[in-house]
Amino acid sequence: MNDWDDYRFFLAVSETGSLSAAARKLGVTQPTVGRRINDLEKRLGARLFDRMNQGYALTAAGRRIGDLVARIESTAFAIEQRVSGVDDRLDGRVSITTTEGIGIYWLMPRLPKLRQHCPDIDIELVVGVGALDLLRREADIALRVGNPGCAELVGRRVGDVHCGLYASEAYLARHGEPVALDDLSRHTIIESVRDIANLAQARRLREVAKGAGVGVRCNNLTAQIAAARAGLGILALPDYMVGGASGLRRILAGSFDSTLDLWLLTHRDLRRTARIRAVLDFLAAEIRDDAGRGTGKVAVLAA
Repeated sequence: MNDWDDYRFFLAVSETGSLSAAARKLGVTQPTVGRRINDLEKRLGARLFDRMNQGYALTAAGRRIGDLVARIESTAFAIEQRVSGVDDRLDGRVSITTTEGIGIYWLMPRLPKLRQHCPDIDIELVVGVGALDLLRREADIALRVGNPGCAELVGRRVGDVHCGLYASEAYLARHGEPVALDDLSRHTIIESVRDIANLAQARRLREVAKGAGVGVRCNNLTAQIAAARAGLGILALPDYMVGGASGLRRILAGSFDSTLDLWLLTHRDLRRTARIRAVLDFLAAEIRDDAGRGTGKVAVLAA
């Protein structure tokens, strides 16, 4: 098939519904996506998408080829996985997808140790709220919050991520420290919006702080920490993101503890690949060490 790569752009637009979202997914510019779609339509002599104000929608012709293109892509990935699955060398690239918080505040400080342990493995770290698709090889390993619920992924629940309420000393000095959850309605919170609006700890804070004022609304956890340090309000935050130099103090520890499952996953066809196995074992060991020391607070190991 000539110019198969054009079909990769076709799939991205059909899945996301827009050129801009497809461009972000593929790591290219929006004009590039538009050009590749136009080239494909011209070559096939058929219009594959209806261009609407709300985005791109598949035409009848687009729907006819959509399932076939997806199956071809799946077969191509299966071939690659079978080949890479027999690789027994501790070198090559390993991509890890995880949340921004885990990636920046927990995993990044441990990457130098991983580099020392496996110097020939090239680590690619992709952070964000949206989970990359291990089935389509968008990443090799996922350190993910929440049950994956997919038979093609293998791994295990490695522990629990605990979330608490935090505020700066300056905020507490001005407004007093709440002694019960009911007190939160008379305080100010830092709200989570857009990409992080539905995080479990954010939803829990909304439930227990009904009527509270909002100091600022943020779509980014790092920005939220900066807001809390500036004294703008009370923040619900994973414990591992708060170190001794954070300038934040946990409050209502006995009343607010939102707990999330932490999973370490890969595709079943990659589980015996040496470089993947080495990184999986390293991450699991680091989580065990944190739990044993009682520090770091990424996870308390599951029974």
